Amino acid sequence: MPERSLTEKLDFTDDVAAVTGGASGIGQAVCETFAALGANVTIADVDVSTAEETAATIEEEYDTRAMVIETDVSSYEDATEMIDTTVDEFGSIDILVNNAGMSTRTSSFLESTPEDWDRSVGVTYFGTMNCTHAALRHMVEQESGCIINYASDSYKGNDPSLAVYGGAKAGNVAFTMNVAKEVGEHGIRMNVVSPGTTETSATEDWIAEYREKILESYALNRLGKPQDIANTVAFLASDAADWITAEVVSVNGGYIRG
Repeated sequence: MPERSLTEKLDFTDDVAAVTGGASGIGQAVCETFAALGANVTIADVDVSTAEETAATIEEEYDTRAMVIETDVSSYEDATEMIDTTVDEFGSIDILVNNAGMSTRTSSFLESTPEDWDRSVGVTYFGTMNCTHAALRHMVEQESGCIINYASDSYKGNDPSLAVYGGAKAGNVAFTMNVAKEVGEHGIRMNVVSPGTTETSATEDWIAEYREKILESYALNRLGKPQDIANTVAFLASDAADWITAEVVSVNGGYIRG
């Protein structure tokens, strides 16, 4: 049988993707990209009203379905209910994108509080574990699946004011590397996308204040757009990347500082 074309390998028709933090920003771009390539999408977010707007846009523009599930990923019960509802509604869970994350920027770690740590680590790291654990139960049974987790340049120690967030992202990397090697025999792939500074509503105030200084760190002399990250997520979830697992892919415009 001849090899499928790249276009065919990037076709997600009838696949099911669940995206946490999918209401806006990078998550929204990921949801819309999967829908444009044929997938049905679960948008899991605490911001239900914005998620419903994103779902309506998807169903209007693409011939796919989009379902909104209110989900606090730091709760294992919420994560499990979100995945189980996705499978009940769509019949499977083929792709999980653990996009949700939360940072609490302080002047230093010493100025942060345990409350800051709990929320940041709860969403960024435990959220990844909660949703992954819930999804793997189904993926192992169906002997297929793909999970995309997130790091950031912060995990390399480049953002001292984001020590807790960077630590959680480093945890995501180690977690992904290890679990990927446990579940590969079941046809499941797991990878990490590590974005550089990306222009979203969550970063716009900080970028507006420091744009020129930030740009000094990027070889391509521009900051990231949500679509830059979404394109990489879609590739890694596709059959075009079917021999890639347990890897970290940096999407950062040639970040210069070590």
